[in-house]
Amino acid sequence: MNQLNRLFRRKGWWLLTAIVLFFIGGSWGIYQQYYSGKMYYTQITTVGQKKVEQDDQGENHVSYQYQQKAYDDQGRLKKVDFNGVKSTPLKHQAYLQLRVNSLKGVVSWQKVDRNEVPRKALKKLSADSAD
Repeated sequence: MNQLNRLFRRKGWWLLTAIVLFFIGGSWGIYQQYYSGKMYYTQITTVGQKKVEQDDQGENHVSYQYQQKAYDDQGRLKKVDFNGVKSTPLKHQAYLQLRVNSLKGVVSWQKVDRNEVPRKALKKLSADSAD
């Protein structure tokens, strides 16, 4: 009987470990699917479209929508739409790094210096601004 209890106890730990690993793996997979993405680069060349929304308390919130051409580190084009989430337009000619998810589109962005933009993307952005 003692040997049987040890066997069940050992199998119980294996089962618990398998459940925890399954939960961690599933959580990581969901996060990757909805919040990860490929990096693209763009340069702000427009003022953006002003958007005013009212919250439940009646306060107005201003943001700016942008439709931009963006390029990955290999210079491949992707047209993106994103919200500046600021009450003023983004700085004209600023370079942005965008994280683009295949399901959700642009999930995050951050301002970067010109020297942080990959060479092939920068070449395409420069050609776009010359047009």
